[in-house]
Amino acid sequence: MRKAAAMLMTLMLLLAALPAALAEPTTIVPDMKYTLSDEVLSRLVKMNEEVEGVNPLSGLPASGEEYTPMAVVLDNSPEVYPHWGVEEADLFFQVPLRRDHAMRIVAVYGDRYPEQAGGSRSARMTTFPISVMFNAVDIHAGVAPVLEYDIQVNNFIDKWNYNKPIRYIDLLSDKHRERADFLDEPYNMSAHLKEIHEYLLTRKNLKFEKRYFRFADEPLTEGDDATEITFKFRQWKDVNEPKPEEKLDLGYNDTSNCSFTYTGEDGYIRNSVAGIYTERNTGDTLHFANVVVLRNQIQWEGYYCYYRQHLRYSGQAEFFMNGKHFTGAWHRDSQTSRLILLDLEGNEVPLQRGKTWFILGDDHVEVSYE
Repeated sequence: MRKAAAMLMTLMLLLAALPAALAEPTTIVPDMKYTLSDEVLSRLVKMNEEVEGVNPLSGLPASGEEYTPMAVVLDNSPEVYPHWGVEEADLFFQVPLRRDHAMRIVAVYGDRYPEQAGGSRSARMTTFPISVMFNAVDIHAGVAPVLEYDIQVNNFIDKWNYNKPIRYIDLLSDKHRERADFLDEPYNMSAHLKEIHEYLLTRKNLKFEKRYFRFADEPLTEGDDATEITFKFRQWKDVNEPKPEEKLDLGYNDTSNCSFTYTGEDGYIRNSVAGIYTERNTGDTLHFANVVVLRNQIQWEGYYCYYRQHLRYSGQAEFFMNGKHFTGAWHRDSQTSRLILLDLEGNEVPLQRGKTWFILGDDHVEVSYE
């Protein structure tokens, strides 16, 4: 009898857990026309106050090094993983590169600079606006050979005053780099970040504005449960001769698809076809306190893409922190101003202290969580 009762109890527990096990993930349907009201826009703070002894990008204690923000363009091909020198970075942006939804990573460093970081690749007009957003030195390995104005990085280097004084490093023509011997070209370009930092300190005409996010002192407790987040990136028809009006589903780009798993106090870990996101030099797994999606229309010139208004104005945003999710918004007053993160009431969102992974894209980025 006892054995039968135990078996019955086990069966009842399994049946009780069945609905949760069969629950479908929540898929986010983005509002690509989302805008902020005039009332919200009128009370946005142009710049947050400086907090002494705090890294403005991570909210963690400052390292003591002179603040010199740098943004390094990294390859996202599986062949380049794991990246090196990324453990010191504060922010990561996963951004679109081509119509087949190949992507690049931009790693932003606030006040900790590794000896080397890589593998670096060429700049695009989906990577360069990230550097400008944080008033950071842009570090890349060449630029795309394009003619159209809106996707030519060199045009915007001039327009956004990155030439006088020069605040970008092209690793293909600069001495602050080498080809790593553990990977083949083109995946092995390594930027000497500590050397670059020391070089920049000698240039007294360079000024770096500290653009602070707001940070929370307590864990987020409100919002939907979100301990597993999945990102899928759809491919479009005709990569070489795109016809946006004839979009067909070619499936997903497995090299760009990724997921995040909440691990508790350490935050989220990222997984992709290349495995868990780690630092090559140490083998350590990177943890992210925040995962944020920024929605913006993507525009195309043939094979290449750029953001609508180059990330000026507003759009919908999704926030994942402490195993929770809520919808909000992002805003920039101009193409060279700071990134402001907001809730739907128009209040600036306090991030959790630590690293943040951003994903930037339009409604072809499918986001689900459970």
